[in-house]
Amino acid sequence: METKYHNEIEVERLWVTTALGKSVLLLMPFSLLIVFGLWNTKPHAQLLAWFAFSSFTHLFRWSILHYYRSRKHRLAANVNRYKTLVLLAGLVTSASWVLSVVLFLDVNDPANVLFICLPPIIQAVGAMMTWFAYFPAVLMLSIPNGLIVTFLLLHDGGVRFLAAAITILILPMLSYYYTQKFSNMLNHVLELSFENATLRQESEEKSDQLETALENMGQGIAMSDKHDGLRMWNKHFSQLLANADSRVHANAQLTQLLNSATPPVQISAEGTTQYRLADGRVYEIRQVPLTHGGRVITFTDITSLIKRETALENARKEAVRANAAKTRFLASASHDLRQPIHALGLFFGELSERVRDRDTAQLIAQVDDSIAAINSMLNALLDVSKLDAGVVKPEFQPCLLADIFARLKTEFQPLAQENLNAVRFRPCRYWVETDPAMLERMLRNLIGNALRYTENGRVLVGARLRGTQVEIQVIDTGHGIPPDQLKEVFVEFHQLHNPGRNRQRGLGLGLAIVKRLGSLLHHRVAVQSSLGRGSCFSINIPLAVKHSPVDMAHETRPAPPTAALQDKRILLLDDDDSVLASMSGLLARWGCKVQSARSHEEAMRQLADCREGFDLLVSDYRLADDVTGVDVARDMLHRFGYRFAVLVITGDTDPERLREAEASGFPLLHKPVHPAKLRATLQHLLGNAAPIAIHP
Repeated sequence: METKYHNEIEVERLWVTTALGKSVLLLMPFSLLIVFGLWNTKPHAQLLAWFAFSSFTHLFRWSILHYYRSRKHRLAANVNRYKTLVLLAGLVTSASWVLSVVLFLDVNDPANVLFICLPPIIQAVGAMMTWFAYFPAVLMLSIPNGLIVTFLLLHDGGVRFLAAAITILILPMLSYYYTQKFSNMLNHVLELSFENATLRQESEEKSDQLETALENMGQGIAMSDKHDGLRMWNKHFSQLLANADSRVHANAQLTQLLNSATPPVQISAEGTTQYRLADGRVYEIRQVPLTHGGRVITFTDITSLIKRETALENARKEAVRANAAKTRFLASASHDLRQPIHALGLFFGELSERVRDRDTAQLIAQVDDSIAAINSMLNALLDVSKLDAGVVKPEFQPCLLADIFARLKTEFQPLAQENLNAVRFRPCRYWVETDPAMLERMLRNLIGNALRYTENGRVLVGARLRGTQVEIQVIDTGHGIPPDQLKEVFVEFHQLHNPGRNRQRGLGLGLAIVKRLGSLLHHRVAVQSSLGRGSCFSINIPLAVKHSPVDMAHETRPAPPTAALQDKRILLLDDDDSVLASMSGLLARWGCKVQSARSHEEAMRQLADCREGFDLLVSDYRLADDVTGVDVARDMLHRFGYRFAVLVITGDTDPERLREAEASGFPLLHKPVHPAKLRATLQHLLGNAAPIAIHP
């Protein structure tokens, strides 16, 4: 069987045979003994000629072996030539011994038989013991002699030499057996030798590579044995222990070296330790125990990393401060904008009721549309603020998507026709678990966004089942979204295809609200788009697992009974004169008896002077001197012995203020309030008999 070292082993085996050069010459005395022993019985000329030939064969073999013994490189380069020469030398040597048997054997003379048969026997045994490294040479030296001697003994001597013939015949067989044994042993030894040499070389190479890697790695490293003796380290470790560098040597106590550093290195048994030098460098030290009881310690310079982390943390804090400042600015600006717009809406509501006729109807409608557009934009900002404040709480319940689709179809069909678009809703009968109002708001934003950015195209709304989820898709044939903008479209105020900031296309808050509502409801929102071909927005909603026909049936709930506002006593509290004037005029127009106040103290006086009391307090949330309408309402309810309804109206969008207002328990409206919505709310509050809870 060939091994990976076959060629090398063969060269070594053949080179072993070259060491037998001296043993070849040891057989020459046997040739001389044959001549001496047969000198009186055989022709002298034959004996001398044979001796000369035999000596030549021995010298020929010796010269070949001696030549290659000192020239191993030539042997490796001429393996086949060497084999040929060795076999040729073995052949002539064997021929010389065969010739001695043929010429000089006399079976009738026991001494002659001994002289003639002994050298071939010695030749066979010697070949077996010394030429096992090259098996063909053993066969060449033993088999011809053994066969010729056996044949002549049996042919000339008959049965009396049978035992001797068999013995001589067995010798080549024994040569073959033991030669194979010795050969296999030599192969194994040589293979192990080569493997050991290879392993030693690989070990040395790996050791060099490891040493090179350790010296060039960016970390300091040290390893100790179970007695804490230093066994391995690199230059970074020595540099770290600059003042102890002279004492860094093999078997030095690692703990002592660490304690001698400036400052001393204190290593935590678990986790990592930070080590600070006087020059400001910081190292992270990690200690790993070894199974045999030693330990490995690494030192990593993390100075740059700490600087980057510090810079990132400062940048993060700056971004947080900037975002907080932006939020405060938007909240303040939103509140200041909502006050006059709220008053404008109320003034216009009163004006439209007074001057509405055929000539002014179109103008009134146009002004109303403008106010509605402003309200829509401010409400979008308010929705974002509500979501940031966390005051929006979903109410999950099973709902039928077909009902939501039907309402949205009624709402968007006219708008689509105005924009020369076609909007289509695929029928579906899926029940889903969600907050119906929030889901409808998400779909309203998606459909409205699709219609705004689609011209002479189509918008398709449908749903399909995906396992236990229902995927609602809003597909349009609009401009599409670039791949690098697919995530950006969900960022506040980010708009595509609206460089002129056309207000008819919104503020860029619709998709941001969709994304936040999706996170609040745990509904996955995704988008796919192809430029020039359109976009597909999807919402994944879980199926409603259990429901009954009664629970799921449409319930037509009658609207609460409408209470007339005639002669209802209302106290208005606001620190803005325009709001007080507009609200007073509008409420008086509706038949209410209105009193107004600009501060907490004035409201208390109004309430104290009114013998009949008030039915309703309508207060702004944020008043002067850091007083809130909630505080005033609670104070009034606590001081006076009767109860009245309370309505809080706010223009704040600051998340913290929204949370406070929502937590008050009082009904809350957000400025600007549409007159119709205000009237409906007042009718509802004044028509309810249930008392208002007091929150001390």
